[in-house]
Amino acid sequence: MTQNSPPLVLPPGLARAIATLQDKDLHRLDDTVTRLHTVNGRLWDTEDRVRGPLLSAAQVADCKREIDQLNAERNVLAERADEVLGSLADAGRADAPLHTETLASVVDRLSVLTLRIWHSERAATRDELARRRVPALHGQREELCAALDALISDVVAGRRRLPVPARFKLYGRNDAAPAETKPSRHLRRVLAFGGLSECGKSTSAEFVQRTCGAQRLKIGFLLRQAAHRGASRTRMRCRPVGRPNCCSAS
Repeated sequence: MTQNSPPLVLPPGLARAIATLQDKDLHRLDDTVTRLHTVNGRLWDTEDRVRGPLLSAAQVADCKREIDQLNAERNVLAERADEVLGSLADAGRADAPLHTETLASVVDRLSVLTLRIWHSERAATRDELARRRVPALHGQREELCAALDALISDVVAGRRRLPVPARFKLYGRNDAAPAETKPSRHLRRVLAFGGLSECGKSTSAEFVQRTCGAQRLKIGFLLRQAAHRGASRTRMRCRPVGRPNCCSAS
């Protein structure tokens, strides 16, 4: 995400509901929502970059590939957040009215709106239209936060049901088999942490994420990256780091 970009602040009602989760679920949700907000920030930056008038066709293609990857990750993270948020719902009211979107979908919209406000406030110093939009954007955020708090209250009380969180994202043309989003050739380094359960993989990965600004990915992404680059161009180095194993591809 852009340096000094804004944090995502959840409304108080949702924060109180989340605080009732077990520690493991709370930690998982916090990590997932933080990553979702980070991905949205990277998406914003990449979409800005691809509009550059001096970009070559190859650079535009690289940006489009990055946008596809980030959108795919955004969908996965939203589904993962809904897996935890869905546990807050009272499942005993099958006849309760169905809401139009999941809790993570609303949180995702709040993330994008937070970024929009931040970028608009930065642009307001040089753009009169952006300056006039800032109060309206803050009003939208207040309304969205109030609506999200009202929704979580209804969901916890069983007054409203949530839809199935699976998004079933499809990449590819209607007349072709679904196409998997392939990783970019321009990743400079990938670090993989592996080991037994509770051996410290997540703690080590979080340390690298905080100190180096790395983006956390699943091990399957590393394997696809190696395959995409070609075995002749990829070297794997493995060495122990504490209890887990650390592998880097270059």
